[in-house]
Amino acid sequence: MRMAAKKAKAKKSEAKKTTEEPCAEEHEHDESCGCAPEEELFAKNANRSFALFELWYEDLNKSVEEQVAPDVKKREMLFLTLSNAMMDMVMDILPEDLAAVVAENIDDYLAVTLVNKKYGIDLLKKFQEEFIAKQGDKFEDQEKLEKALNEFQEKYWTTKRKDLKNKTPNQAVEEALSEYEL
Repeated sequence: MRMAAKKAKAKKSEAKKTTEEPCAEEHEHDESCGCAPEEELFAKNANRSFALFELWYEDLNKSVEEQVAPDVKKREMLFLTLSNAMMDMVMDILPEDLAAVVAENIDDYLAVTLVNKKYGIDLLKKFQEEFIAKQGDKFEDQEKLEKALNEFQEKYWTTKRKDLKNKTPNQAVEEALSEYEL
């Protein structure tokens, strides 16, 4: 693992041609803008994983191995403990009001993803496809696009769908949130 971390660090250094700051405003990125596009922020996740591995894996693995349980349950315990620790860390480093927003966004993401898995659907992709089919993809200005999106969004999330067993997307999401007490 140590070699992989060094390789990731070397790749990171090579890729780092812009500053570390994310964009404060939307614009086309080029070598002169001096900001890091969003993809660059996510690209560091592999490096963050190596840092977390260094910090947590040995103690976490040792703790799980000491438990009296079948190996399958130990792997589940390791996953659950690690994902809980990750979410605790994220919430800990944010101001309380922002942590609440992030927690709600994580809950919504998990619920939509659980619905997608349960029903074999991609709600957001369907939203996009159905919006374009109904409204098209050309708008005179941003205001008209936002108005069309808002109107379509209201109907989409509150209309029963056959692919959700005659539930609305909102109902399916609420069920997922409720099932996991989110």
